Amino acid sequence: MSQERAFTAGLLVLLQIPNVGAARLRALISVFHSPERVLASSPSELMRVEGVGDSIASSVVNFAKNKTALQLAETKANHQLELAEKLGATLLTIWDDTYPTLLKQIYDPPVCLFVRGSLAPDTHNRFAVVGTRYPTEYGKNAVKKFTAALAQNGFEIVSGLAYGVDTAAHHVALESGARTIAVLGCGIDKIYTDPKAKLYPRIMEQGAILSEEWIGTEPLADNFPKRNRIISGLSKGVLIVESDFKGGALITANYAIEQNRDVFAVPGSIFSHKSNGTNALIRDSKAKLVLSPEDILSELKLSPTNKAAAAPVIARPDLSDTESIVYDAINDEPTHIDAIADSTGLEVSDVLVILFELEFKAHVRQLPGKFFQKVI
Repeated sequence: MSQERAFTAGLLVLLQIPNVGAARLRALISVFHSPERVLASSPSELMRVEGVGDSIASSVVNFAKNKTALQLAETKANHQLELAEKLGATLLTIWDDTYPTLLKQIYDPPVCLFVRGSLAPDTHNRFAVVGTRYPTEYGKNAVKKFTAALAQNGFEIVSGLAYGVDTAAHHVALESGARTIAVLGCGIDKIYTDPKAKLYPRIMEQGAILSEEWIGTEPLADNFPKRNRIISGLSKGVLIVESDFKGGALITANYAIEQNRDVFAVPGSIFSHKSNGTNALIRDSKAKLVLSPEDILSELKLSPTNKAAAAPVIARPDLSDTESIVYDAINDEPTHIDAIADSTGLEVSDVLVILFELEFKAHVRQLPGKFFQKVI
């Protein structure tokens, strides 16, 4: 076993000791420099470490003396490394040079990160886009507009691969040619929001999927709030697009504030509960109101590129020339069939047939009143 692998396996062993969490583990390694030395230390030596009292020291010593428990922990640790290898994943520790600097600077950074795909050389140009799992059409359009501009201005897009805003942000980043990072609240093998594997393989090719949870960990509710600190911790700033008062995006916003990150929010209707949280953030001066991507770039002291205002160019090889003409005639807002006919010069009956075909191909959806909208 290589020295690096042995060190990583040792960290996973220490994380299994009762009452030894990530913060104490960091403190122990900073003093003893290796998991083996931690396990070989006496109670008095352990108690010299800040944050380690009698009960924690006793827990470590008793664990080290319990050969059965220690052997089981070592087996579990090595199994995690084997699973990572089978997935083509890496296990990044906070002591690795490639560990993201911004994340390392937060109050409670994860000791270990399981990573599928690749993290780009350390950069501060990461930006988080998060929001409700059930966005309105307004919210979807906001995600598209802001994410495309951020991506085209050199930002990696960070989100949580949840349904709704998160998934849309990853999609737009990829279609804009940008890298994107998905932070999970479960094991990197439990991508429950993408059962048909249409999105996460592309994220791994053009970014990374990562989690502090061990491989095999199910998406338990308790894991997601702490996951959100990683989303904000990786990022220079956070954009909230639609969230109720108790939405997970609000948790991310609060973590971002604690981490001294810039927080931005897209305002929404006062009659929509999906904008209660974002509007409250703006009202309470916890987030900066943004009406355009340029508002974010200006706050970050960046000049927008010539492509900043453009929507992502999405290839549609399955469309005929006529279908493309009809598709391009549909605005970001719901568009009535008469307006589409006027714009294209086609008969309404012909447009209707083409729209049905576009709907079958999942490029548009029909709304009440013969309105149609693009599927983002």
